[in-house]
Amino acid sequence: MNRYKKFRITVALLLSLALFGLWTPAVLGATVKQVQEVRELLEEYHLSKPSNEDLSDSGIEAMVGSLNDPYTKYFDDEQWEAFNSSLEQTFVGVGIVMAEEQGTVYVEDVIPGSPAQLAGVQPGDALVEADGKSLKGKTTAQIQKVLLGVEGEEVALSVSRNGKALKFKIIRKSVQIPVVTIRMLDEGIGYLALSGFSSDAGKEVGRELAVLEKNGLTSLVLDLRNNGGGYVNAAQEIAGMFVKEGVLAHMRDRDGVDHPLTISGSVKPYPVIILVNGNSASASELLSGALQDYGVAKLVGTKTYGKGVVQSIIPVQSGGMLKVTIEEYYTPTGKKVDKVGLVPNLVLNGAAEQLIGAFRLAGGQKVTATSGKGVLTVNGVRIAQPNAAWKEKTVWYVNLKFASSLIDSKLLYNAKNHTLSLTKGAQVQTIKTNDSHIRMKDGQSYIDVRLLKKWFSNFTYSPVGDTIKFTAS
Repeated sequence: MNRYKKFRITVALLLSLALFGLWTPAVLGATVKQVQEVRELLEEYHLSKPSNEDLSDSGIEAMVGSLNDPYTKYFDDEQWEAFNSSLEQTFVGVGIVMAEEQGTVYVEDVIPGSPAQLAGVQPGDALVEADGKSLKGKTTAQIQKVLLGVEGEEVALSVSRNGKALKFKIIRKSVQIPVVTIRMLDEGIGYLALSGFSSDAGKEVGRELAVLEKNGLTSLVLDLRNNGGGYVNAAQEIAGMFVKEGVLAHMRDRDGVDHPLTISGSVKPYPVIILVNGNSASASELLSGALQDYGVAKLVGTKTYGKGVVQSIIPVQSGGMLKVTIEEYYTPTGKKVDKVGLVPNLVLNGAAEQLIGAFRLAGGQKVTATSGKGVLTVNGVRIAQPNAAWKEKTVWYVNLKFASSLIDSKLLYNAKNHTLSLTKGAQVQTIKTNDSHIRMKDGQSYIDVRLLKKWFSNFTYSPVGDTIKFTAS
């Protein structure tokens, strides 16, 4: 079986169908030779050390299913192409990111260089029609299916921009989702979002990190939220940018033998804050766990997914590819990750609240946010957090949890007295839940922005049409 080892590519990524809406490979019409070869590979490599008797099923799908391992999969050529595209974050479509707010789906962002950007579609556009069919009442997932399609085919897209109807004819093509995006937040604090550990992620992070450093980087916020992983060597390469010498993780094989994955690189003169959530998995946990263990970084957000196993990609010589779980990994200090996850140093819920918390932990003070049209922008970073604020006639209300984070206060609810309180230093402001300045919407509490401005001198707001801007320091 050694003939397979030179083909192995190690990956650590999450393929949770419920989480990411991916498809499950279905193996139809596999040959006897393919079935036998897959059986041999599973016996040779799978972490659980299955015997021939364990894999007695005659079909590949049933045989793989008997392992009770959601990460081991067999792909035929077409399925492998689709899987590899998801790993490298490419798709055929128009190139927009969507967000829904109050029943309307807006363009949250437009991917640079995409057909949509070239056609003139802009963030904030409300989606109205596609190929003459109304998109009213459609979810973002339903609209996505309409916009995806065959490369080279045209889709007619109608949008509303500030009340003006616009129509675009867009030719679908292969679109590369940016693996890395950066910006300077304020006060020397840089922001780098990594959406996946693709084959060139290490090179991309290195290049963009150098740009931030050239612009006076003094602290780094590394965003790994919703990053389901990818290539292990990409995580290893990125870890080497922050750790001079050490171990990325301890990889234990099916015999319990530890194969430490070493790091050799350099250190940075600035602190690192890593944003994580329940969708941060695999390679994201590899990198986060290592940097946390070495004291290089602090984690902010919610507990990570907990996928502590890695897979190898092995070509099946009789046809297809096999992704098979081969090892379980532990952090440099020996912490278990699989089905456990990583616990952040600072636990915060809410995408915007997490970003603000990370920014402040990195030494930042002034926060500027704009809410409207399905998008919340915090210090220039666009976040899909609709309904952060909304308008009732002429009065604006802001989500109380978000507002508390914005003004850097502590929010408490007293169930006995039915009161809400905001505490900032020695200042405490309390309000009844049935007060006219409080509104409830979708189970969330909102507060009149005029009252917040009256209470806290560090908070200001300025509404402009259907959007509102907040500033706090």
